[in-house]
Formats: sequence, structure tokens, C-alpha cells
Amino acid sequence: MNPRITRIRRLVQVACFGLLLYGAFIWTPHQIELFPRIEPGEPRTTLYAEDRILWVSGQQSVIELYPPMLACRFTARGGLFKGCFLHFLSENITWKTSLKILLPHILLFVAVVFLFGRAWCGWICPLGAMTDFMNGVRKLFGGAALRVPRSLNRFFGNLAQFLLIISLGISALIVLPALGASGVNDALYLVYCQICPARLAFPLLGGVNPCWYDTTNGITIFMTIVGWLFLGFFFAGFLVPRLWCRVCAVGAFMSYFNRGALFTLEKRVPRCSFCGTCERVCPLDIERVYRERERRIVTDADCTLCLRCVESCPEKDCLEAKLVGLRVARS
Repeated sequence: MNPRITRIRRLVQVACFGLLLYGAFIWTPHQIELFPRIEPGEPRTTLYAEDRILWVSGQQSVIELYPPMLACRFTARGGLFKGCFLHFLSENITWKTSLKILLPHILLFVAVVFLFGRAWCGWICPLGAMTDFMNGVRKLFGGAALRVPRSLNRFFGNLAQFLLIISLGISALIVLPALGASGVNDALYLVYCQICPARLAFPLLGGVNPCWYDTTNGITIFMTIVGWLFLGFFFAGFLVPRLWCRVCAVGAFMSYFNRGALFTLEKRVPRCSFCGTCERVCPLDIERVYRERERRIVTDADCTLCLRCVESCPEKDCLEAKLVGLRVARS
């Protein structure tokens, strides 16, 4: 195996981790607006007190853009970008923001996801980089990775889709008077953010203590407990590679674009010896590359395009990765 691809990916991950989490420490937050400004609605995260789940440091992001991975609103000093795209969808569904204002952000998201697919997860996402770091620590101490049974992996995928649908559904429903005394139930505002590990992990990495529990009402107590459970699930990534990526709702949203993206994973079936190496090295236990016997493009909807299968494949030119039809890596 030639680990050159992984070394390059690690360098990209480290650079993006520093940029996304600490960019606002370098550049003063001043809301660079590349698109028409999205005026905040009610409730606003900047108005929450420190004893509420959705309290943030109060700092603005440097750039008001929403990339397709976990660039988190709760990062210390606001972060380089405003938030992930699921955050963008959730809050603006609640605010009922005009499509005319949202359209540039939506078109940018669609363009970059159709170009790179879920490579954003494998190469750019800070939470994904943290899971890879935990995996590296386990290897350093000689620990073996636990494999997830196929049925459980399928359950995780369904859970990710459920979290995506329920998050967007609740964002739409909390504006109904029946679910909120004044039309918006703020205990369910940005519901996915409330349970996402990034809300707790990213502020700590910037020296800000997040809100660990919210006892305002029964809903916030429930969200606090679920948030702790998901944080524990995230740290179980010490034992299972890319565990959080399997249930991440942001990744689930991008999976709809992955198999039609211009970043593709291709297989020359006649050259394949079906040794199973690609399946064994896959951090997400994806079987599609190994099992495919006919189609040339083998990009799975859940694949983060880390290209471990390409660099590990023992057969020359059996697997290759292409971007816009141009080969960028081959076995």
C-alpha cells in the first residue's frame, strides 16, 4: 500500500481544521457578505443566555456563508463561516425567509456538492478530522478497530435520514401557534444543533465553555440528555472509525448528491481480483466497491471519498478517482 493519498488528505484536514475553527481569531469578524444579507428572525441565537442550549459566544462569523459540512455557528468567536447548510435550512425555514434571498446560498451549495460530493466530509469537515484523529490515537496504542455489522450500519444510515427529516420538519412546525405560545417554540429552535456534538466540542477547542445543560423546561432537559448521548456516541469513534459520519444528518443530506457528483470513484471490473481489500480498509464499512460486478462508477451514496480503497487496492489501475472526468488518483 502507498499511503500517499492519506498523507495528502491529512494535510488538507489539518489546514481546514485550523482555518474553519480558528479563522475568526485571525480575521476580525465583520460579516463579509458575498450574497444579500439574511436578516435574522426570532428567536436569535445571539439573544440566548448562557444557561440555554443555544447560547453562543456572541461573536459574528467572518463570512456569512454555509458550506456543506460542519462549520458550526457555535465555534468560538463565531468561526470563519456562519454555520453548516443544515443550520441554514433549519433557521430560515423557521424564519420563513424569502426564497429570493436564500437562492444564491442554495445554488452555491448545490454547485459545490455536485462537484465534490461527500468529499467535503472526508477531506474538509472538522468533526470528521476529529474522528480520524481519534482513530489514529487508537492505532498508536495498538488497538484494533471494531467493525459495524451490516444490519447496524443500515440502521445508522436510516437514523441519519430520520434526523435530517425530523430536524427540517420541526423547524417548519414550530412556527405554528399550536406548538409555540407566540408562534415559535424556542425550545425546539435549531433542534439538530442542540444535539450535534459540534455544539459542545467546537467552543471548547476555542477556549469557550458551552452550555452543558438547560433546565428551562421538559423539552430542553430532554435535548440536553440527547446531546450528551450523541456526544458519547461521537467519542465512541475511538473504537469505530468514522462512527459519527454514519448518523450525521448533514452527511445524509449530501448523500443525495453523492452518486451524481463530478468527483467519482471508478472500478475496472476485469482487473479486480475480488480480494476484499477495499471493503476491509473502508472507514465506513461500505461494500459497494467490492461487490460491484458490472458498473464502472462505484461511488456509494455514503462514501466520503477518502480514497483509502484506491491507495490500498493491490491491482494496478483497478480503482481510480476522477474529478470532472480527469483522473486524480489510481491504484
